[in-house]
Amino acid sequence: SVLKTIVLLNIFVEMRPKTQCEQHRDSLQSGNGGVRPIGAFIPQCDEEGQYRPQQCHGSTGHCWCVDSRGQERAGTRTPPGAPTINCDEPGKK
Repeated sequence: SVLKTIVLLNIFVEMRPKTQCEQHRDSLQSGNGGVRPIGAFIPQCDEEGQYRPQQCHGSTGHCWCVDSRGQERAGTRTPPGAPTINCDEPGKK
């Protein structure tokens, strides 16, 4: 059934080792006794635990593209409200 599939998938996800992105995100979320500093950037990971190509800072509204290690790609940062960059093709809006 669908419910069993969801439960099994959840167990599978929990059993695999955490990726660099997940470790980075979780260390920031669990630091300070589980209270993250106001305005702190928390990296966004995809379903497979990899850094999402586009990261956005929830407090400032800035967005930028990152490489597979989560490092910001030069020239990709956009201010709040600006059109986002296609991180698959950073030269194009």
